[in-house]
Amino acid sequence: MRQELMRFPNDSPYQASRSNQYGARDNDDFISSESDRQLLLMRQQDEELDELSASVVRIGDVGLTIHDELTGQEKIIHELGLDMESTSNRLDFVQKKVAMVMKKAGAKGQIMMIVFLVILFIVLFVLVFFT
Repeated sequence: MRQELMRFPNDSPYQASRSNQYGARDNDDFISSESDRQLLLMRQQDEELDELSASVVRIGDVGLTIHDELTGQEKIIHELGLDMESTSNRLDFVQKKVAMVMKKAGAKGQIMMIVFLVILFIVLFVLVFFT
């Protein structure tokens, strides 16, 4: 009874069912468009995640390459340190020997030794840097 009172005079059961059909169709269209939009967003997110994954893999590879390079350089520096220590020990030994020779020789001998060492230095310098 209430529905009959609430109806407009021109309302008919046919118009009400037609209105319900349009409403249902609008709802279906809205749901379909939202579903399509969500699928599109999911595809875009998947593509972005794939790109991000590829970037992470590249960064990981770069990190491994850097690690390998640093390990190799660490070995080189360690070997250089050992060589420097050995050379330093030999240089100390030679300096002590030169000091003993300088004490044994007089002032004239010291001057001759200095001249000889300067000439030796120049020869070695030329050999190292110009050959």
